[in-house]
Amino acid sequence: MHNELEPREYHGAIVDLTDRCNLSCRHCFYYRNKRDSRELPDQELLRGLETLRDRHKIRSMEWCGGEPLVRREVFEAGAALFPHNMLYTNGTLGIPRISNVTTCVSLDGPPEIHDYIRGEGCFERIAANLANAENQTVLILCTLNRANAPHLEEFLRSVEQLERPGLSLPVFLLIFTPLRRYREVEGYDHTFEQRDQLAFTWDERDRLLEQIRRMRREFPDRILNNDLLLELMHSSNASDCIKHCNRPQVTLSLDLRLNRKLPCVLGPDVDCGRCGCPFPYEREARRRGQPGLTEGIVPEPL
Repeated sequence: MHNELEPREYHGAIVDLTDRCNLSCRHCFYYRNKRDSRELPDQELLRGLETLRDRHKIRSMEWCGGEPLVRREVFEAGAALFPHNMLYTNGTLGIPRISNVTTCVSLDGPPEIHDYIRGEGCFERIAANLANAENQTVLILCTLNRANAPHLEEFLRSVEQLERPGLSLPVFLLIFTPLRRYREVEGYDHTFEQRDQLAFTWDERDRLLEQIRRMRREFPDRILNNDLLLELMHSSNASDCIKHCNRPQVTLSLDLRLNRKLPCVLGPDVDCGRCGCPFPYEREARRRGQPGLTEGIVPEPL
């Protein structure tokens, strides 16, 4: 378990609750052989999180995987340890409704494109689970890559069709972040595709950002990414934002054995120079006085 000689306070933490998943998505950075899980036992994990919470004054926890709801009981017990929580789930195992949890569901395109990326029938299962999610806001996360970017407008219309009274589905758009190196993983067939087919060139990325800007005018209440954030992600500004990213200083990223991951949850192989995570850009936007993108949705943004 992570231990610092002089423990510092962190705004929040993010933990890999499990290395198991019921899917094997084409753009997943984390897939592991399901027969070789390295998870900590339930109570050991919960005791460790409680220790780290008290040691580092952690108030917000983000739950990742694998698929966190593979260990739903452990997640629910862990969420009770922190005032604020964010759950990142593929949405196929249900949509929890817990007062101190913001649920983020991954949708990566209209039905046929989402299923191409994540598996046949996946979109339909998510739609059924959202139909049973009452009186809550579920944040839809879409990781844009070469496979789904051409279908952005169709995707946004498909989200509109899923929304109903009592269920709000704002969308936050991320950009696929490649790794600097890819290791072959037994049982996972998409390494070549990630390395050579999904990542944007800078020119492609800039054109995509302009498309999102246009889509914001057509879907003004749907897309959370604001114009300043899109401007900062442009090739002319991105490197400076990335250079000043302070994610390791404000967030304690933990693997499934509660050891620290650096520089962030994506691990040591991440290509920070092509980061599509919103964090470094939102940090700069906040520095310029822009309100947080998820204010009113997340109780205490990280």
